[in-house]
Parts: sequence; C-alpha cells; structure tokens
Amino acid sequence: MKALLALTGGPVETKFDKANQEILADFLADRNLDRIVEWGRLRAPESYLHLTNENETPTFFSNTWHEGLFAVNQLLETFDGLEVPKRLNLWIGDHAAPEGPGLVGTEPGRANLPLTEAYAWLDHHLKGERNGVEEWEQVCGQVMFTYVTEPVLDPGTGEPTGENRIVEEASRESRADWSRVTTGVEVFGLTGDGAGGTDGRLLPAGETTAPSEVIGWRRAFLAGVDTEATAMDGLMRTGQAERAGSPKTYDTRKIDRRHAVVWTTAPLTPLAGDGAAGRRVRGVPRLRLTVRSTAGSAGLVAHLFDVAEDGTARIITHEPLNVYGLTPDQDRTVTWRLQAAAYDIAPGHRLMLVVDSKDPLYGDASVTWTQTVLSSPEEAPAFLELPLG
Repeated sequence: MKALLALTGGPVETKFDKANQEILADFLADRNLDRIVEWGRLRAPESYLHLTNENETPTFFSNTWHEGLFAVNQLLETFDGLEVPKRLNLWIGDHAAPEGPGLVGTEPGRANLPLTEAYAWLDHHLKGERNGVEEWEQVCGQVMFTYVTEPVLDPGTGEPTGENRIVEEASRESRADWSRVTTGVEVFGLTGDGAGGTDGRLLPAGETTAPSEVIGWRRAFLAGVDTEATAMDGLMRTGQAERAGSPKTYDTRKIDRRHAVVWTTAPLTPLAGDGAAGRRVRGVPRLRLTVRSTAGSAGLVAHLFDVAEDGTARIITHEPLNVYGLTPDQDRTVTWRLQAAAYDIAPGHRLMLVVDSKDPLYGDASVTWTQTVLSSPEEAPAFLELPLG
C-alpha cells in the first residue's frame, strides 16, 4: 500500500476524502479490520456477481501469475462465480507488465498481444464481429519462463549486462475452463532434519522407507526476521523483469536456516505422460503443517522454488498465512493454498519448499525473536500437494 501511495504521488489529503483517509489510516495501523473489510466488500467485483450474471455481461480478465496487487486465487473465485461468456488470460509478470507497454506506448510499432486480445473480445461482443473469439476457450495461460532468451550486450564493451531479451515467446495453453487446468496431483511428505542439520526432504507419497520419516518430527526457527526467500524485490519491478525475459535468480544457499525451514526433493525425472518436463505444475498447490509458537500469533510464508543443479533458483509460487490465538506449547494444524501457477520444472532440477515468517510484500503476525515450531504429528501428517497438468 505504501508503495502504491508513493507511485501515485502527492499527499493523501489531495487524493482521498476524509472518510477514505480514515480507512487508509486504519489499514496502515492494522486496526478496525472489520470496518476495512466491509469497505472493501462494497467495492469488490465478487459482491456483484449476481448482477453481472443477471445482465449476461461478457467479462474479460487479463492478469499475471506473479501478481502483486490482485492475486490469482482471488481472481479465480470471481471468475468461477461468473455464468456469462468469460475469458481469463494469465501472463508471465506482475501487475500491468503485459498490458502496460501497449497502454502507454513505450513499444511503438510492436503489437501488444494482451491488448490485441482484449480489443478482439470487445469487437466480438460489442460490435458482433466474428473474429475467432467465439472459438476461444475460457482460460489461456502462459507457462512461466518457457520463452527463449539471449543475453543483452553492453554496446560499449560488448559484455553481457546480466539482462536478457526474448527471442521466442513463452508457450501458452488453453483450457475449456479452470477446472481443466489441473489433471492430477502429486503429494509429498515432509521429513524432519537430515543428517548433520541438512534440509528436510520432500518425499513422494509411497516412497518413504519408514513412516517415522514423515511423522513425529519437529523443526524450529526464530521468527520475525526476513530471509532471502521473498516473493519479489519491489512491487512490479521483479515482475517487469521476468516479463522481459530476466526472472529473478535466488541463491538458495543464502537462505538463513536460522529463520526458515527448508525441504527439497531429489532431482526430478519426468512422470509418465509429462513429456520432457520434470514436473508440469498446473494449478493451486496446497500445504499442511502443524505450528506452535512462543508468542500468541505466528506468520508463515510458504515459497516454492525451482532449483537448478548449481543451487540457484526461480520462484514458482508462494503464499502467506497468519495464525492468531495460539497458546504457547499447544499445536495448531493449518492448511493453506498457495497461489496458482503454470510452471515446467526441468528434469534434474529439484523442487524446494521454504517456510519463513516474513515477506516485504505482506503484513504479518510474527513477533520478532520468538520461536516458531513446525511439526508433522501422526494424526495430521504434513504434506505438500502439487497440482499437475
């Protein structure tokens, strides 16, 4: 929110009336949350789905997988509630990165596909043109980072600048509706610490050598301190870079294990029917853990990474969860949904799950320098459910 206020410039008094200034102040102070939720409900598209459906209004969405403002899962709830002609395009990047160049004219002479398809939708539904829109399926998503790139060279030295340019666009996949995006799931059990304090393992269901590997363990970390595992660097900057062909690279060795808990798979090999990909992630991952804290609340931020052989990684998806009303020394089992993704993990790469307590993108319930303990009790074993398609 602070980043958005800075982006639009000027004092809040010149941008909002008194009532909205009070809502903003409450939001920034984390108070009167029921009032804030009601304010948002009155302005939320999903509050008026019945009117959209009654009016039979064709509705077009263009959004991004790593959206920093309007997260994919929230949009999907609205999309699924529509009973009208509808279309959802999902692109690589962050808020407005796909459409922005076409809207502000920073790429003259170059067609902007997100806008071209939006205009085609309007031409079909408002002007009655038969332009192919009538054949479109409801959902079309780019698969993250499947584009082909080449290094950008410094014009003076001829040396690589560290950035890339796209020479072949990322692949896109169309589905009749969102329910067809995911065709199956793979469930991983989470183990406790490995020998010598190494990371835990993500074990595919059925591959554990003993039940004790995935139940009965506890792993602790110090909360309230951020790690190298973050959703993005700055609002929209990371997404703009990945849209342009230079996704953020993470050094997983720099993730401070004092303030995070980490699990990884073995190097992945393709499943039957998955073609050349080690895993075709399609849809909404789900994670279950049991948590306790020495404080009355805890913030948990789950990140899924695609880790190459050299230990560098790209982010697949993430999602925070704040847990309130905790009693020290008592467990609470929680399950949450990470943001939807379409991502191909290359053979030989590993899937990594990192859970820490903070992320610059979100507010959190963490209390600095308290201890958070994650566990996998027998009655509620920890798992990661990976959607495939």
